[in-house]
Amino acid sequence: MTSETLIAACQSVASLGREAEAWLEDARNAERVGPERAILARSVRKLGIKAQRLEAAAGRSMSVAVFGPSQVGKSYLVSVIASPEGGAALEARFDGLDPIDFLQKINPAGEKESTGLVTRFTTQKAAQPTPPGFPVSLRLLSELDIIKILGNTYFNEGDQTKEDVPSADDLRKTVESLSAVARFDSGLTLDDIIDLQDYFQKHFVGNRLIDIVSHYWKDVERLAPKLDLEGRAKLFGWLWGSHEKFTWLYKALTSAIERLGRAPDAYAAIEALMPRETSVIDVATLGKLGLQDDASIELQNGAGVKILLPRALATALIAELRIEMARQPRAMFAHTDLLDFPGARSRQKFHLTSYLAENESGLKETFLRGKVAYLFDRYVAEQELTAMMLCVRPSAQEVVTLPDMIDEWIGDTHGRTPQARIGRPVGLFFVLTWFDTHFIDKAGDTASPSGRFKARLEASLLGFFGKAHSWPHEWTPGKPFANSFWFRNPNYPAPSIIRYDGRREVEVLPDLKPRIDELREGFLSIPEAERHFADPGRAFDEGLRLNDGGAGYIVENLERVCRPDLKDKQVMSALSEVGRDIVALIERFHVPLDVGTRLTARREVAGRVFDTLEVAINHGTFATFLRLLMIDTTEMSELIYAALRAGFSAPEGAAARPPASGVIRPGAARPKATDAPPPRQRAEHQLAQHAIDAFIARLRRLAESEIVSRTTHVPREETKEIVDEIIGLVRRTKLQERLAERIAEHVSGSHPEPENAARIALVACAEINRLVGDLGFGKAPADQRPDIDGESKAFEPRSVTFDAKGLGAQAKPFASQYASAWFAGFYKIVEDNATSAEGIQVDLGQNDRLKAVIDGLRAGTK
Repeated sequence: MTSETLIAACQSVASLGREAEAWLEDARNAERVGPERAILARSVRKLGIKAQRLEAAAGRSMSVAVFGPSQVGKSYLVSVIASPEGGAALEARFDGLDPIDFLQKINPAGEKESTGLVTRFTTQKAAQPTPPGFPVSLRLLSELDIIKILGNTYFNEGDQTKEDVPSADDLRKTVESLSAVARFDSGLTLDDIIDLQDYFQKHFVGNRLIDIVSHYWKDVERLAPKLDLEGRAKLFGWLWGSHEKFTWLYKALTSAIERLGRAPDAYAAIEALMPRETSVIDVATLGKLGLQDDASIELQNGAGVKILLPRALATALIAELRIEMARQPRAMFAHTDLLDFPGARSRQKFHLTSYLAENESGLKETFLRGKVAYLFDRYVAEQELTAMMLCVRPSAQEVVTLPDMIDEWIGDTHGRTPQARIGRPVGLFFVLTWFDTHFIDKAGDTASPSGRFKARLEASLLGFFGKAHSWPHEWTPGKPFANSFWFRNPNYPAPSIIRYDGRREVEVLPDLKPRIDELREGFLSIPEAERHFADPGRAFDEGLRLNDGGAGYIVENLERVCRPDLKDKQVMSALSEVGRDIVALIERFHVPLDVGTRLTARREVAGRVFDTLEVAINHGTFATFLRLLMIDTTEMSELIYAALRAGFSAPEGAAARPPASGVIRPGAARPKATDAPPPRQRAEHQLAQHAIDAFIARLRRLAESEIVSRTTHVPREETKEIVDEIIGLVRRTKLQERLAERIAEHVSGSHPEPENAARIALVACAEINRLVGDLGFGKAPADQRPDIDGESKAFEPRSVTFDAKGLGAQAKPFASQYASAWFAGFYKIVEDNATSAEGIQVDLGQNDRLKAVIDGLRAGTK
């Protein structure tokens, strides 16, 4: 498949996604789709945005990243791979200038973590030459990126137990005040806000603040495109706790973005990089954020607009520095870029108000950690990273978020399950750095030669990544991950094992060779070596190769994988997943002529769901999974309170007029019955609709959450199937109507007061959560409940035991009995949902229109 064909496929899926969204929003399909109509349209729109993102990825060069925790030895590996063979310098080419030695003149000096941005090494010529006098090519953060970084910083750096969380009333007042001034063209779009919401709900699901603002996003969608910068700072401020310094930084950076016309790229003079002591790529430059004595640099966009910006703000704004290599160091660089990522950093929890006030470097440090973490998220989301060299040092690992970051990338590029990874080239290179430290015998170290290597693999791979995720143990079915490499940095002298001539390595010390042989045999003797290295013996020998340290062996294997078609296959795989996800959201609204075929297919799906749920049961997470499907009373109470404070409106199309008094005026004609306005929907029905909408929205968020999948051991695909069936059950059993009746029993009057919110929320949650817990069978007559193995009925009431005489010798297996009942109930609702037409008259034209979308998506993503 050519890149042009792949781009066309992405465009086709995006177009079909828009058609699916239009079908859902078509009033003629409202009854068929039911109460989740708006939520489904939004979910489809998000998938269409992802298809557009994949289109952009299809047009870019493939990239291999060097990533890992800070200070693990990445810099030397980058310098070896990017430098021409034979010892020539890595030179950077800039328009109008002679080539510049990157390592000596541009790269920040010292052994500290030096950059807070991504450096792209490429041999590809830019599409357009840089403007005269501005040869440095930069990729900038967007306004959305800034919001995400500040939010990432707030949630990961702030001690949430000490952070003030806004109430629904606080949010309502903010919305009311901003609505009065929403008359500005901000440049933000609905798609931008959907993307923003998706980021926060995906990465911080379950956080108290995220639950509260989940009902705030509709107002954000309405207001954000119409607010000036000051208004947007207030609108988005809740996402970073409204901390004053974060708000200042948001406004300062977004102002620069606006002045540059929201351009994704910018250009700077060479003085932005040189001298390197004041370079905008050095993280030390961030230390002057907010200070008055910071020097400025000039940035220019592609249209020729120039702005002056303090160096610290420029450093904060830059996402990527593009370095065109003067010479192609290796064959793979004809089509592959090398991305040098800043080191991942451990996150710390502070009382942010005190920390930012008392520490001059507080803003720099918190923003830097948030930016570094977010940049990796962004490049993964944009399908930028085709392959990765993951560098990990010995000893305990401190960046606790790293396993989830890598697992997310593996899922996006290789597949989320061992089965999905079958036949795909392995693009993850697990690089065990500081190899030379294993040849130093420390005082009191009595471990056997094999013991030290076993401990290293446990600390770096199995006990860290393998404890959080399964891929180290099972990359493909029955086979472990086996693409590990030893690596050491020859620039760091190791005189205890190697003889030098100046700084050049000459030989391994002769007296040490027997000990090295002993250690080699020890390494080869452990099962982990055979399991996780393709060639353990060669990996060991290459790590000791003089003046190389194993880099050449890594490059040799890397060049086998870095082929142009690898990126295309990854993008096509991701596109196929987008197409399948859109189909999964809409296909149940297509009425097939052969109901039997659909029933068979849904029964097969139920079987896969049960396979997955049994895994969750074995891990003890089945109850956690069900609890996550339920809605929290506090969240519901906030929603109901906001609805009651906002009041209720007449049905769409009803004229606003005062209620009739019933009094006949002298000389006036008696009003005709037809003059009366349409009746308002009663309060309990509107409240029931709010509750059901919130429940369905919650289910959809959970179905898209990778965090929920990792926590419960229920993959997203199976979670989506469960969610679809529960939503079908909600519609088929008319839960909204029943809930309205229950609410009416507990409130009086046509306009309940906000003080009733907690009581209404309890009623709503009881009805909704009971449906999740017993799937509607708990109160059903015995003859309407499904059988369990033909011996008992699902969800039979338990007998009441009044004293010890009613207790048996063995405890009853209530957990497994409940799971069996839930499985039986789920199977029954799958069958009922598949065979029920719900009494809806099918519009054949709309049915055919939907089928065309489904068929197009299936054909275009095979």
